[in-house]
Amino acid sequence: MTSSDDDSTTTSDLAIEVTDLTYEFPKSNKIGLQDFNLAIPWGTTNLVVGPNGAGKSTLLRILAGKTLIKKGHLKLGGFDPFHFSSARHEQHNSDINNYITYLGTEWATNSIIKRDIPVNLLLASIGGQTYEERRNLLIDILDIDPSWSMLNISDGERRRVQIAMGLVKPWKLLLLDEVTIDLDVVVRLKLLEYLKRECLERNCTVVYATHIFDGLGHKWCDRVIHIDAGVKLNDVSIKNIEFVDDNGKVEVEEDKIVVGKAESLHPLALHWLNQDLTRRGTREDEKIKMSKRHNDWVNSRDGKYFDADDSKLAQYFKSTRSAK
Repeated sequence: MTSSDDDSTTTSDLAIEVTDLTYEFPKSNKIGLQDFNLAIPWGTTNLVVGPNGAGKSTLLRILAGKTLIKKGHLKLGGFDPFHFSSARHEQHNSDINNYITYLGTEWATNSIIKRDIPVNLLLASIGGQTYEERRNLLIDILDIDPSWSMLNISDGERRRVQIAMGLVKPWKLLLLDEVTIDLDVVVRLKLLEYLKRECLERNCTVVYATHIFDGLGHKWCDRVIHIDAGVKLNDVSIKNIEFVDDNGKVEVEEDKIVVGKAESLHPLALHWLNQDLTRRGTREDEKIKMSKRHNDWVNSRDGKYFDADDSKLAQYFKSTRSAK
């Protein structure tokens, strides 16, 4: 099964239209994408799968306008993203370039992410106050504490901040390249549900490349695009995939695909982490509990351990020196 494209879909219905695209990496003979064709409608959630080096990131970077193409054609919302004219500005969706959001792995190498900068300041810098309702919703969905300092949080919490910064401003086309890899299962599920609602309610489109497939069944995904060695091998509507109670089963036929429901610890992890969130309470509750926990820990050690009794520390060093 190689295509899910609907012949009745017109250009105006398409968020993405790629025709005969071939991309070669500069200063090398390596082909990133070859004879690539793709038509993705508005209002859909699309999953891109493939091994490392398949061309998934290259495709997303081209769609985001971060990589120029010389061979083939690309239209976003019916327009060439690299061609501008006075006539274009009078047409619907002509400003599509302003509503494309790309979130990739480059964030991890950005020096700003480990500086002593408050999260609320970062969110304000990209329109958090202008889009206050969206900002507050994303803070809740991604379980972010705006008082966090980027210097003192985990990689997963930094990733949440990156995603919030990228989604605060309303978007029409969202391109995600492995950005959920650091998220726990609860936050990831809430984010995916939010993105699905955005697509349904605002007629937006998501293209999501990942190696993590838990929670990406028929309820979230509209189609699955399979790439290998820069070539699109499969492009399947989720409606043509049947999930059956036969773990590990996969049958690929001309008009449908049968997939066995896989054994997974995802539901259990989701259950446990939801319980953790219930015990924790709000972020303010967490601060109060952590402060009490710290005080109890300090008080319980008073006069008993090295950090509370210098004489015992001196005795320790004296004994180690005498042992030599």
